[in-house]
Amino acid sequence: MQVFGHRGAAGEAPENTLAGLHHAIERGLHYVEIDLRLSADQKIIVCHDADTLRTCGVKRAINRSQAAELAKLDGRANSPEWLNKTGCGIPQLRTLMRQCDSLKGYQLEVKTDSQRHSQHMAEQLKRLFPRGSDCQKIVVTSFDEYFLQQLQQRAPHIPRGLVSMQRQSLTQASALGCRYFCIHDRIVTPALIKKIHAKGLHCSVWTVNQPSRIKELFQWQVDSLVTDYPSMALPLVKRLTHAR
Repeated sequence: MQVFGHRGAAGEAPENTLAGLHHAIERGLHYVEIDLRLSADQKIIVCHDADTLRTCGVKRAINRSQAAELAKLDGRANSPEWLNKTGCGIPQLRTLMRQCDSLKGYQLEVKTDSQRHSQHMAEQLKRLFPRGSDCQKIVVTSFDEYFLQQLQQRAPHIPRGLVSMQRQSLTQASALGCRYFCIHDRIVTPALIKKIHAKGLHCSVWTVNQPSRIKELFQWQVDSLVTDYPSMALPLVKRLTHAR
């Protein structure tokens, strides 16, 4: 079972930042889940929210800000215990992947504002990940089915995943040609996992922060989980794997 750090390691370090990802990598993490948005100058930005208030303490709309401006912000507002400002700006995806090249895999969850935005994001991802690039290291996921359709049409070589809080969305995930079905921890059951696997999809569960639940999902043969606390989850999953 793979362990993905949620927004890098959101429970341990500033989320969706280079500092947070380096923290996770230093603790042995190989896989991360991060969030993507487009800036005003059409750069792919790593940020969950539509604006920067929660993470940076100042309000800047991502889609109305330049990438260079976002990179200068301090993303520690939600992590007051994190003392070092280095690497805590809002990064571009290109920069983050270049500086974290030891990572083996990414779930890249796209956040969209409109159908026009979805089209632009699909086009930018096509440019960033042409055929023969790092596509084997990524799966692009989203709640937005229209965006996934756009990505399928423009860049069918890029692996895709549907994020959902509804069990019945498995049908849409299969119809969209997705490889991943990313489901909330509250709805996952052994029966649903079997259905996901029967359709040939990877079952990824988010967000899992309790050791007892991690053990249960491991027994149910979930393919991967997303956690805020990789420092806790990684050694636990290693012990479970060795004991199997």
